[in-house]
Amino acid sequence: MQAYRLRNATFDDLELAYEITKDAMRGYVKHTWGRWNEREQYQKHRDNYTSETHRLIEVGNVIAGLVATENLPDHVWLVKLYLLQAFRSLGIGAAVLEQVVQEAAEMGLPVRLRVLRVNEHARALYARHGFSVVGETSERIFMERPLRTLDVRPEKV
Repeated sequence: MQAYRLRNATFDDLELAYEITKDAMRGYVKHTWGRWNEREQYQKHRDNYTSETHRLIEVGNVIAGLVATENLPDHVWLVKLYLLQAFRSLGIGAAVLEQVVQEAAEMGLPVRLRVLRVNEHARALYARHGFSVVGETSERIFMERPLRTLDVRPEKV
């Protein structure tokens, strides 16, 4: 697995974050709903983009993807975990996912997410990391990784 780091996104990263989202999701959106409406997708991205929730994934000095989470009272919502094509299947997504799980565990919270039904690769990744299906629609699968005692690391001395 290549080393990575997460850095907080800024408003200046809005366009880059959209391009990562588009690269990762366009095919799945088209497969699910039959089309990718550029204006609609960009507006949705812009409306939901905040520097408080989005972090960019860097490998060396290169942007590899993004992750977005929201800390809610009873769980951490994994909004996005997207990697650019060149960085997929290298273990980076799994490592970032485990970091999100660990951060949630430190808050004493489970992690929840939703994934498009057609995105079998992502669903398999989440299942390998302890997420189970808790709900379904015709388009999406809802999953949760419950908090486990083993997830909570002892405090550093």
